[in-house]
Amino acid sequence: MHGLDPSIVALGLGAIAVCVVSAIDFHAPFETADIRFAVMRDRYYFAVFAYVTIAVMFYFFVAILMSRGTGLVVAIPATIAFMVLTPHLPVLGWVIDFLRRMMQTLARYPQAVETVIVAIARSPIKVTERARPELQRELEGYGVPAGLIEKALNDDDQVLAPGAATMIKQVASLHTSFVELRGNKRFKRFFRARKAVFDEMERQYRRMLRRSARALLLTDDITVSALDAEELVYEISDFISEECEDLRVAYQRRLAEATLSVVDRRDSRTELISSFGYQTVLPQPLPFAPLVIIFVLDFVVSVAPLFFMNLSKNYEVGSLTGGLSSAAHAVAVMISIFFAIYPKASTNFARPSLYALPWRSYIVFGALSYLLGNVVLWITYSAIPIAPGWLASGHPLAASSLVSLVFLVNTLVLSILLDVRLRAGGLDYHEARLKDGAAHAVVMASVMVCVLIGFTLVSRYFGLNMPYISWLVYAGIVALFGVLGFVMGYLVPSTAEAYIEANKLIRKSSALDGNRLEWAAPVSQPSTQLRS
Repeated sequence: MHGLDPSIVALGLGAIAVCVVSAIDFHAPFETADIRFAVMRDRYYFAVFAYVTIAVMFYFFVAILMSRGTGLVVAIPATIAFMVLTPHLPVLGWVIDFLRRMMQTLARYPQAVETVIVAIARSPIKVTERARPELQRELEGYGVPAGLIEKALNDDDQVLAPGAATMIKQVASLHTSFVELRGNKRFKRFFRARKAVFDEMERQYRRMLRRSARALLLTDDITVSALDAEELVYEISDFISEECEDLRVAYQRRLAEATLSVVDRRDSRTELISSFGYQTVLPQPLPFAPLVIIFVLDFVVSVAPLFFMNLSKNYEVGSLTGGLSSAAHAVAVMISIFFAIYPKASTNFARPSLYALPWRSYIVFGALSYLLGNVVLWITYSAIPIAPGWLASGHPLAASSLVSLVFLVNTLVLSILLDVRLRAGGLDYHEARLKDGAAHAVVMASVMVCVLIGFTLVSRYFGLNMPYISWLVYAGIVALFGVLGFVMGYLVPSTAEAYIEANKLIRKSSALDGNRLEWAAPVSQPSTQLRS
């Protein structure tokens, strides 16, 4: 029985070290808990996995490049040292920072938590039944008479303005809801990670109660008919409101964090927020399942033809070469999908109007997709060992430029299919999925035919011969990319449309309902709102 090659063991141990270091580096410049408990759990782990995967691929490429003259045993420590220094180098450091921000954006940090905070803050709140007894008990503990507390919380403008009374009841309601939630074992890790934050909020809550109690005691001898008494009511109400406002915002942030990071299903998140008294609708998240399916399928489609090719030594493709090149292709496909969807979800520049498609955005984001995909493949082809008969061995840029046409066309077609859907404005997002899939399948199969012809012509230009591959294998490659195109056309435009339209409807409904960040006093009593 033969032992493992020491160089392979060293390469594997180095990869493990890179995984650990890059997983930690993903969170920079924030703390781990800052990101982990501010985004959805599946997106967090997906983004960390993507960042770690890119780091490991980069590690393999650099190690292979360095090993060509020194061997793996010497190259691996040098590679790890280089990767440790990379974030501190002028140009590479900027690239790492950009990549890290992109991966954090992929996890939707901090956009996810900020979106939910706004949804909560804009929503009406029904104070829970536990709030009033909580305030009664706490304020009596600071010496405030029960009758005075009753008057202060009655929304009748005798002791406090209704806005201030509503505000303090909301804060007490949120406080008691979190006390109850703390007993739920499901949220144990969340409260442990946010222990320092909740301890500080508890101190602020106690300070608010103490100061509110002192302020209320000043009103004990006030009569509402006196002008100076009315002024004092407003002054005290403003004081209490200011004490409560920061606390209310802090509780809303913690509620948004718990909703995102602990609860997995959208309806369950809405239910949790409702248990705190808020009546809100959460934005529709962009699902990751289609992206995972497409990534895996693209990897399989890229690798599968190798099993049916009987290649000579001059064209032999090893498992490492095939795996890394296929992984790089799948990553580039994800980038092309990103440029087809994300600009439309975040900018008006890439969205269609009633009368025209955003042609300029197609040029901009199609070019970005082509360039970034080209860079990914060029680095891959330059780093991995490729048999000398292939175009990518001696001319990696020419090979990557040809293959990257797939990414350019993918971004353009998916963008157009999505824009056509957005302009139609239909609510049945499953409608025409087969048509989208079929259209994209034809396009992808046609592009693959062009790429194969291009490889033949460019290889001859550089004095290379293409390996003998039967027409049946060529037909299989074209068919596989047609299947990939069908899956992308079937899943991506409809899923992205549902995501964009759902968020648009929620924003419109919030505006129509008037649920904004305004003063907490009832609308039916405008005369009782606090003075500015």
